Amino acid sequence: MELKLGAGLWVFGNTMDRFCTKGYKEPIGVMEMLELAGKVKGLKGIEVHQSDFEEVKVEDFRKKVADLGLSVAVVNVNLWGTSKWKYGAFTQRDPKLRKEAIDEAKKAVDYARQLGAPSAGLWLGADGFDYPFQVDYITHWNLLVDGIREVAEYATPDIKVGIEYKLKEPRTHMSISDAGKALAIALALDMDNVGVVIDFGHALMSGENPADSVAFLNRYGKLFNVHFNDAYGLWDDDMIVGTIHLWETIEFLLYCKLTNYQGWFTLDMFPYREDAVEAAEMALRNIEAMWELANQIDLEELRKAQESMDAIESQKVIRKLIFK
Repeated sequence: MELKLGAGLWVFGNTMDRFCTKGYKEPIGVMEMLELAGKVKGLKGIEVHQSDFEEVKVEDFRKKVADLGLSVAVVNVNLWGTSKWKYGAFTQRDPKLRKEAIDEAKKAVDYARQLGAPSAGLWLGADGFDYPFQVDYITHWNLLVDGIREVAEYATPDIKVGIEYKLKEPRTHMSISDAGKALAIALALDMDNVGVVIDFGHALMSGENPADSVAFLNRYGKLFNVHFNDAYGLWDDDMIVGTIHLWETIEFLLYCKLTNYQGWFTLDMFPYREDAVEAAEMALRNIEAMWELANQIDLEELRKAQESMDAIESQKVIRKLIFK
């Protein structure tokens, strides 16, 4: 299995939060972010948003990507970055705004085709609710699933549509909040090109063990892409891969290997106060090092220990990776 290492273009841009709304760095343009991505050793792919092409021409971007020896892994849809989506996008009750949201997602599919990307990403951050009784849940779910279906039909047969889940933020409750809900939508639509994106930090937020989620989604052939980062689990910290959850990340990589995952491992990090290129370099080197550790595990010995279901027995096997 090949490690296909990429990064979201946003990793290299200005980073802001609600306390420092102008950002911790100087704002830079799409092409400047792309130049920084090209400096990261071992980086092969990038992810972008359809809204990036409000600033640059697709053909100019495609040429620059090729010149840097990169490829476009995913084109995501930004349906959360402006106030018009404050009440939702695919679940928007205003028919005009809802159509606009779906059209923006179709743009992401169009750009994926033009850029040679295999996938379009749906992280529907505005679709959810904040208060009890705020939305009609029945109508809400119908609109959400119907919207994803319309985009997936538009993307058929050549572009995959990956549904990325997250527990909360920017809404207090995001509708597609965990692996189970994302998979339920994919199975209900019953389309070959609809699957799920695991974000390592989102899985932690949802109380999941990311390796378990890999095995769960693989059972249905629905793991399409991976967003890689690290987090403490209470929030979407988007930290450097492997800096917090070492054991869980090694286990995650092991199960990606065991399930023959063929997609990208794309950095989805926000190095607020760190140099973006250095942070990305560290993340990729950490992934490569943990991949080697996962390859050193004696699988026969581990499986025998797991048959006992005794945690001590399995820990005796994997602790050798660190504690010689």
